[in-house]
Amino acid sequence: MGQGYDGVDRSGPRRSRCPTDHVPRREGTRMTLETLPQQFIDAEKVFNLRDVGGWDAADGRKVRSGRVFRSDNLGMVTEADLDLLVNRLGVRHVIDLRRAEEWEVAGRFPEVDGVEFHHFELLHVKWENIGRGYPSGAGVVPFLRQRYSGMYEAGYQAVRDSLDVIASGEPVLFHCMAGKDRTGLVAAALLSVLGVDEADIARDYELSNVGIARWRTWRDANLGRPENESGLTTPAAAMLETIAEMGERFGSLAEYVRATGFDRVEALRSDLLE
Repeated sequence: MGQGYDGVDRSGPRRSRCPTDHVPRREGTRMTLETLPQQFIDAEKVFNLRDVGGWDAADGRKVRSGRVFRSDNLGMVTEADLDLLVNRLGVRHVIDLRRAEEWEVAGRFPEVDGVEFHHFELLHVKWENIGRGYPSGAGVVPFLRQRYSGMYEAGYQAVRDSLDVIASGEPVLFHCMAGKDRTGLVAAALLSVLGVDEADIARDYELSNVGIARWRTWRDANLGRPENESGLTTPAAAMLETIAEMGERFGSLAEYVRATGFDRVEALRSDLLE
């Protein structure tokens, strides 16, 4: 899994208006896609690697591509993946939003000359300690809204510090484990201050469903399929409701970002909008 996605333009991922139109399907032990959303960058063992650029932003501008990337865990990267990230994409900063204890289970990005590693744990209560199972059906969206809004408040320093690194002007990749929850929150905060429409922020978040499907296909073929599949969905409505809740608390998601103490909004816009 992760190899042989013919026709994918790795050089410049662009915006896909309808990510939910891209339906993964399985053939034997591997997955093919009718069309891999153009935000995705194909790698061998990174399954949710995407360019955050390409979205329409404020004043008729666009978010610049090739500068900010998001992904799932980098603990399994191959030499080819490192070449892709460091030499082809030019990543100079890697931000890991996970707990350090997660590295013991899943690894972390290796030390690489020319790449600065940042550990900004996005603090939150462990979901497995909440005392309730991961919901299904209509319960997913309110569950995620509650978790995400709490994570924004508890983890505000990681959001602020991540945006500070992104504002440095050098190519950055930020990630967590699956690249959907903690990573999705930082991406939403970034896109909000760049003036991206809420619906498109939710579309960017929803694209993780494709990355999750890619990971599961690789896992099933290489590690075996678990008896019970749990969690790991990214409905757009969850992000829309989270943005709405942050609006009720702070005025808007962009105002929340300012409340974290991040004060380089204009520098960020100058560097990342075209």
